[in-house]
Amino acid sequence: MEKRKFFTILAALVILVAMLPVAAFADEDQTTGQFTTANAAPSISDLGIYETDHATAVTAMTPQSEYAVKVTVSDANTLNDLTTVRVTIFFDADGDDDAGDVPGTGNTQTAAILTWTKGTPSTWTISSGSPTTWAIVSANCVEPTLTGSTGTWWFHFKPGKVATEATDWDAYAVATDDNSATGTRYDGSDYDMNWYGEVTVSTALVDWGTLAPGTNYTIQSGIAINYLANGGYNQQVKAGGTWNGASHTATLNAAGTPAANEFSLMADDDNTIADAVQVQSAAYTTFNTGTQTGESGHDETGNSLWLKLGSPFFEDTYSGYIYFQIIND
Repeated sequence: MEKRKFFTILAALVILVAMLPVAAFADEDQTTGQFTTANAAPSISDLGIYETDHATAVTAMTPQSEYAVKVTVSDANTLNDLTTVRVTIFFDADGDDDAGDVPGTGNTQTAAILTWTKGTPSTWTISSGSPTTWAIVSANCVEPTLTGSTGTWWFHFKPGKVATEATDWDAYAVATDDNSATGTRYDGSDYDMNWYGEVTVSTALVDWGTLAPGTNYTIQSGIAINYLANGGYNQQVKAGGTWNGASHTATLNAAGTPAANEFSLMADDDNTIADAVQVQSAAYTTFNTGTQTGESGHDETGNSLWLKLGSPFFEDTYSGYIYFQIIND
């Protein structure tokens, strides 16, 4: 009886212990996981020259007009990995679209290098020789959001006044990351560079002084003219058909046979009348030619004008305009 009671009590204790909560024991430690992403070289998927609306592709450029170069770059490490994006716009003289011909320096007649450099803020610069009238219009340039993996840069620029008139200008782009890895693209679209010219007459007054009616051709030389052009050009001249005095007028006779109160003019680039041209009023006449100049233009200081008077002639002091023009040859 006592033995049975003992086992009953023991069983109850086992059940009671089984019902009590059991404390959980745990421990932890750690190791480090690591991986390295490789540097991915940037790539350029699109390169071209557009109007400033960023929508209209161009086939020709005119010096001193504004255009925009589109450069679309991708980088798997995000665009913030880039340090520079550079575009070279250049005259491809041999027309073979070879990246080996891309110049490393700017030249006012043949090349301009446009560069975006990442920074706070980023900068937009141009290298095109010196002196130069090439320009980067940094206020209109556009930088993409650098947190993405693909974006488009827009380089706004103006070709210089003496960028060579030609039918084969190309563009070449290079994107460089912070590991000096690069992506490139060549645009051999053969853009035209249109003709451009300027003429400046430094001599403010050509004065033949007092002449008698019927005076034959009398020279005034040393007329200074500066010509600037990006290609071959013609030098031309014309004059106003009527010159005014205080009380009378005089009329230009374009045939060189002036009658009463008429005058005639001849012009040349030197002081030899033998090859001078008769000056007209209705249209310009070419009296000399020239070739491409530098940014400072070409000075010609020995130009001459000859004046011939008809007879009779009212006594007065007459004045009128003489026009000089530069035009594509």
